[in-house]
Formats: sequence, C-alpha cells, structure tokens
Amino acid sequence: MLECVVNVSEGRRSEILDTLSYEIQQPTGVYLLHEDRGWDANRTVFTLAGSPEGLLAALTRLAQGCLEHIDMRHQSGIHPRIGALDVCPIVPMRPEDKVAAHALVALLAQAFSALGIGGWFYAQSAHQPDFDLLARVRNGEYEGVADRASTFDFGVYNPRFGAMALGVRPFLLAYNINVTGLSLGQVKDIAKDARESGSRGMKGLRAIGWETPEFNCLQVSCNLVDLDVLRPKALFERISTDVAQLGGETMGSELIGLAPAFAFSDYTSMEEACAHLGLDALAPFDPSTRILEQILASKRLLSKN
Repeated sequence: MLECVVNVSEGRRSEILDTLSYEIQQPTGVYLLHEDRGWDANRTVFTLAGSPEGLLAALTRLAQGCLEHIDMRHQSGIHPRIGALDVCPIVPMRPEDKVAAHALVALLAQAFSALGIGGWFYAQSAHQPDFDLLARVRNGEYEGVADRASTFDFGVYNPRFGAMALGVRPFLLAYNINVTGLSLGQVKDIAKDARESGSRGMKGLRAIGWETPEFNCLQVSCNLVDLDVLRPKALFERISTDVAQLGGETMGSELIGLAPAFAFSDYTSMEEACAHLGLDALAPFDPSTRILEQILASKRLLSKN
C-alpha cells in the first residue's frame, strides 16, 4: 500500500475537478481518500492510496485529464506552480514499501513521457543537485519552465502542461495559519523568519505568506517536512507569538489534505488539538475524515499490503 498526495493546478472549475476525480477512481486497486479544493490557490490536492498497479493506472489517467483540461498558459493563483499536474509525490506508508515506491516513480516517468509531458525528479528521487527541495524545482514557476526544459529528467516540454515534480518522499503536513491585523508584508516576513532557512528558522519548515480573499485573512502557508522534529503545536505557538508581537492575531489554522495521527501526538486527544489549533476556523473539521489512519481503518485498508 502506497500513498500519493497529488497536486493539480485547478481549484475553481468544479466540472473539471469532478472529471479528474472520476478518472482517478476508475482503476481497481486505488482509493480516493480525500480531495481538497482551494479557490485562491487555484489548486486541488487529491490524496490516494492503493497498490502500485492501481496508482500507476489512476495517475496516468489523471495526467491525461490535466493535459486535456488545464492550460497553464492561462492559469493563475496564489500558490507557486510549474505545471498542470504540479507535484506527484509517492509516499511509502511503511519502511518496507520504499522499494515499491521508487519502482512506481520509474514507471510513472515512463507513462508520463509517453503522454508527451515531462518534468523533474525531486525529494528522495532527485537526480539534480538541490532538487530534494521542492522550492528549488519550482524556481521561476511555470513562467520559467520553457527556459529550463532542456534539463528535464524525463519526458518533453509541452507549454500547455508545463512541468511536474515527481518523486518519493516521507509524510509531510500541509498546514496554514490564519492571521488578521497585519499587512501582507509583515506576514511574509514572519514566514521568512520561521522557515528553516530563516534567521530564527524552525527545522523541517517550509513557509510563505499570502493573502486569501476567500477567507478574508492572510495566512502563513506551511509544509512541515519532518514531523519527527516539528509538529503543528510548536509551529502554531511560534507563529502566534510572532504575530502578537506585531499587534496582529491568529484566527485558527487550516489542515490541507490528510494528516497521520502522530502529527498530533503532543496532544492528549484530537479534540484538544482541534480546539488549540482552531482547525475548524474556516470549515468544520472531522478527524474521522482527515486523519489518515482513521480513513484507512474505515475502508479496511490498514491490514492490506
């Protein structure tokens, strides 16, 4: 059993997203666990789990759908992106699944190349220096892809599609903290200071600041890439302190996609975590539909190989 948390550069046109969701679910041996559509980001995160064979078929269909329905020459949103199917991470759910994960990445690269699209390997599959960091792969975003396409690790450049980042990575948490009472510049500075490369950086944190008109607030948008060293509780408290020192206020937070249960292990219960982090500030939060293990258990997938 492998997980894939695939990001596509469309979050506004429901008819297209319904089509992509349908395509994902057609092959046997794959399960769509969650779908997170973002209007301001113009981005959707599909969380899948299944056998390598099932994921290969589902992701090939998804890539074909993205090529047909998303034209990056006319796409915009607040989230950094390089292509229609922007990021395709394969996540081993157990240590013994790593070999299968790397084998699937190789097969996906072949399948995507056959569709006439391409991109770079990243994270644990990176072939190029520094491409273990997704931000380096996205340098210059879609608008800079044409000038970099000669360095693709697989496939060919199609201006309609752009490029993708494909690779094996461990669990990470996509997590946004809502901020009011500050300027966008101040929030960007807070994010810059907190991320791992910042002057007071937190190990395992990637962060940017942006404005979300849909929610009438600003956000520190984060990826927690090493949950062994950084979890939401410590991050939320740090950002809340930094925001308060500048005269602003944090108004809860937002989980994107799913989270493994251990991400909240420094709370006594998910109820405590939800209350402290304000995970229901923007929308109702139900742990039974947002915690990976609970969803897998409900689908009776935990015991499958």
